[in-house]
Amino acid sequence: MIKFFRNIRKSLLSEGKTGKYLKYAVGEIILVVIGILIALQINNWNEERKADLQEKQLLFNLKGEFEDNIKDLDSIALEVDEVIGSLEKLFGKFSPETTNYSLDSLNIWLSDALESPNWKPSEYLLNNLNNSGGIAELNNPQLKLLLYKWSRQTKEMQEVQQRTEQTGEEIIAYLKQHGSLRNVDVSDDEFNYTPSTILKSNAALLSDSWFENHIDDKLYMYVMTRKWLKRARKTLVELIEETKT
Repeated sequence: MIKFFRNIRKSLLSEGKTGKYLKYAVGEIILVVIGILIALQINNWNEERKADLQEKQLLFNLKGEFEDNIKDLDSIALEVDEVIGSLEKLFGKFSPETTNYSLDSLNIWLSDALESPNWKPSEYLLNNLNNSGGIAELNNPQLKLLLYKWSRQTKEMQEVQQRTEQTGEEIIAYLKQHGSLRNVDVSDDEFNYTPSTILKSNAALLSDSWFENHIDDKLYMYVMTRKWLKRARKTLVELIEETKT
């Protein structure tokens, strides 16, 4: 093709048709420029198509991660409700006087109250997206806002759960010193041992204001956790909706 155009230019010059030669040369340049522009546009289309496919795959993967997280959240939320229920039972039994309840029931409530279920959502894909600056490149502005919101929420939840874990550790430490952890443990079917013969009852704990404060602290933190989980679930549902492709 290049040889063909070169022969045309030589022919025009040999015939002394300088004006036509110049017009032809200009036309040839214009054609070359148009060809380059078309090639660039095709390349841009290909790159945009590739980017669109990559974003669709990313959204599909994010949707899967969020769906797994919401399943785990629902499971943990049930455990949190059970712990709150046991803490509320204990909370209602505090009294300076002995009340009517069985020691077995007390130890079961204590055992359940010592549980500390925590929700740790998977953030592998989202962390990679954050670290690569990929959130800013997403085409969906609402999804961007939700992802930034989700990042803030998970950080807040980590702080809440750390405090909640601390309250559980404080109760165990107090129970070790002022009660019988063994009697609490034997209420669990998986702990196949006999009750303590040294301290037979944890009933005195229910007239102990320090222990009442520990139970109050943990109950408060788990009520806050339950509220947070509800907010987190709402955000996850919105994220799943926005990541549908």
